[in-house]
Amino acid sequence: ALGVNVEGTIPMVVPKTNEFNRRYLEAKVERMAHTGIGVLLDEENSAIDLTAAKPSVTAKNVKVLPKTSIQGINGIMAPKKLPPVITNGANSAACAVTQAILDDTTQTGVAAKDDGYCFGKKSVIDAIAAVARGELVVVVDDESRENEGDFIMASDLVTPETMATFIRYSSGVVCVGMESKRVDELKLPSMTAFNEDPKETAFTVSVDANKEHGITTGISALERAKTIKVLSDPSSTFSDFNRPGHIFPLRAREGGVLERDGHTEASVDLARLAGCNPCGVLCEIVSEENPVEMARLPELKKFCKKHGFVLTSIVDIAQYRRETEGGGNDDE
Repeated sequence: ALGVNVEGTIPMVVPKTNEFNRRYLEAKVERMAHTGIGVLLDEENSAIDLTAAKPSVTAKNVKVLPKTSIQGINGIMAPKKLPPVITNGANSAACAVTQAILDDTTQTGVAAKDDGYCFGKKSVIDAIAAVARGELVVVVDDESRENEGDFIMASDLVTPETMATFIRYSSGVVCVGMESKRVDELKLPSMTAFNEDPKETAFTVSVDANKEHGITTGISALERAKTIKVLSDPSSTFSDFNRPGHIFPLRAREGGVLERDGHTEASVDLARLAGCNPCGVLCEIVSEENPVEMARLPELKKFCKKHGFVLTSIVDIAQYRRETEGGGNDDE
């Protein structure tokens, strides 16, 4: 038979950008809508060393990349990532573990292992870095709780494009997790005097930013993003909002996921860990395989692998916080 028999591949890393590969990277951005490459194209980084050891990701050393106006198909902008540069055995093993987690679609739900993690510490580190870059991540709660996955991102960094992604793949009930003291400052009363929600999700009255912020009906991805940015702005006051509206603020518990294992608290914790205001956008992901149901873990793994989203869990975030902060206790 005619053809080429490929017996193996050898990954190659060019140590520094140069006049030849720089044009290739520019084409990636200009013609193929790749994001996350901008830092390599800065003039001062034109000779950046791609094989240098990468520091561990923490809230202090995460570099937030500049936003782009590039949109994907139908105005939807999902995160696009460069393949990780494998520089040593430890990094190689970590990437292999991450890939194995996404490939295992037999796992039906989240449960902590002996070390307190489900997907592992790296899943939280990756999620923090993604949130700091303005990306959406997928966070799953315990199998014995809701057993659902939520999109989560930092409210500070929401854009009309990321909001369109929320709306396309989710229930459309877009919420914003906020610290209790900030909810009080904005004079947002509880949605009801007696909360009958089984998980005690602390909905406040819904809001839209007012017309001074360019809001008309408040329902479009553009205007919902505007409302969320105003909610996240520490200088905003109660007079900046109309009630009711199309965005649903949620009052988070003070102790975050260590006090209540809900997506509300996870959104605030991740935003804080990423160095943003403690205010996070969240919405449940709907099943593409069965659109009348919510997406469960096996499908969420395939979804994240297909679209390039980081996957972590509330169990993992809680264990990460215990290790890095100490202390805690355990419901959106």
